[in-house]
Amino acid sequence: MSNPILSLIPQNRARRDLVGFDLDDDYMKIAHVRITSLKREVSHLAGREVRGMSDEDISSFIHETLETHGLKNPKAFIAVPLHLVITRSIEIPSLDPQEIREIVNLQASRHTPYTRAEIIIDMLDLGVVRESYTKVLLVIVPKEVVSRQIKIVEGAGLKLEKVFFSPEGICQAFSKIANPPSQDASFAVIHMDSAFTSFMVMQKNRILFVRGIPVGANHLLDEREMHRERFAEELQKSLESYMGDEIGPSPKVLYLTGAAAEHSELDEIFSDALNLPTRHQAYFNYFAISAEARQVASAAKRLSYFNLIAPLLLYDRMRVDLTSEEKKLKIELEHRAVQMFTTGILCMTILSLLFASFVSKLYFKNEYSKRLMARYQPVINDAKDLEFVFGKTRVIKEYLSNRGHALETLSEVYETTPPEIKLSGLHYEDEGKFAVKGTSTSMASVFGFVTNLEKSKKFNSVKTKYVTNRNDKGVDVADFEIECLIDTSGKVEA
Repeated sequence: MSNPILSLIPQNRARRDLVGFDLDDDYMKIAHVRITSLKREVSHLAGREVRGMSDEDISSFIHETLETHGLKNPKAFIAVPLHLVITRSIEIPSLDPQEIREIVNLQASRHTPYTRAEIIIDMLDLGVVRESYTKVLLVIVPKEVVSRQIKIVEGAGLKLEKVFFSPEGICQAFSKIANPPSQDASFAVIHMDSAFTSFMVMQKNRILFVRGIPVGANHLLDEREMHRERFAEELQKSLESYMGDEIGPSPKVLYLTGAAAEHSELDEIFSDALNLPTRHQAYFNYFAISAEARQVASAAKRLSYFNLIAPLLLYDRMRVDLTSEEKKLKIELEHRAVQMFTTGILCMTILSLLFASFVSKLYFKNEYSKRLMARYQPVINDAKDLEFVFGKTRVIKEYLSNRGHALETLSEVYETTPPEIKLSGLHYEDEGKFAVKGTSTSMASVFGFVTNLEKSKKFNSVKTKYVTNRNDKGVDVADFEIECLIDTSGKVEA
């Protein structure tokens, strides 16, 4: 019995569905690859003849096929038909990747009958061939062809991710499944489809050379005598072209894949034309592939899904992208918009959680404060009453401590005043300031009075403000004023 709790937990969080399309004028192939955290598996394969169908009908077929396989929003990829691709091996006088790309962009139209605005280009770095020169494999495809295929795919409700150069995916796959005579040895690969054959030379995980031959399994199986000689000549031209370009070492072995691997009766043509040891490489034996998809691949003796499956399974290693610059910019803007939208939602969610946490804390603190207030209200009331009584007590203590203070000050002044001095005025301020004015028969008596005040514990900061002499009825006298502070440290503190 299934656990109802586990059924609520999302399974295969890293699962992604990729769908690839290979479309030419006669036939469409569809491959579905499911990627999880554990493996990459070819889940479904489908094909249909599209000769005479409109673009809208092809889009409808794609939509119906995806619905049949239960695919809601897969990532879409296109493998551009190889017979429409132009490849050139050229040398660029630079080692800087950015400079190489700029030179290629400027010179690409020289290698095609199209203008620069009518083509899409990309390249593969084949390595340094001599000092300051880099050999690259230039890949060119008409923009009109790619635009039509993108329109058909988007008409089915899909968003395009990338346009593959299929030989690159086949090369990456062969770097894992092939067993050449040595690590540095190059080897030739013949990939045959129903109406087209690709001749490729590879070394390790690099594709050195690609050349298309407009003869496929249908031609050689239905009308072998008519096409055999022409096909053999094209094979020889392909090998001679590779050797003439001096791209790499001579291939030591020939691998037959696609439809060529399913028909051993064609081996004689390849061995006679190329004079190389021949090995069959059935591609669907080396991939994780569902039983349903394996049955479709095995039944299609004249078709090959290899050129679609290989780049789709290795989509994150494909460097060549034959999407137009305008479409790339649009895809990038869409991805950034999705990222910004996701980031915005995430920020809003975090802010909402923070706000909810703050409000909950504030609510609980408020409730706790109310409970404390209700619990300790009697204590608060008693404290207020006690504070009121304490205030009254403090006022009474201050009154008692200050009572008689003026008399003590006057008594101290009287005791310290010499007999020769007559006091004419006493002044007291609230801050404890005290001033004495008087007249003395001698200046020495004034200074003695100041000294007595300084010695007294009742006064601090004794200063003589002024002393002036004058004649009073024939007698010299001195008028003075003394300022000081009354020491209140002896008061009783509240």
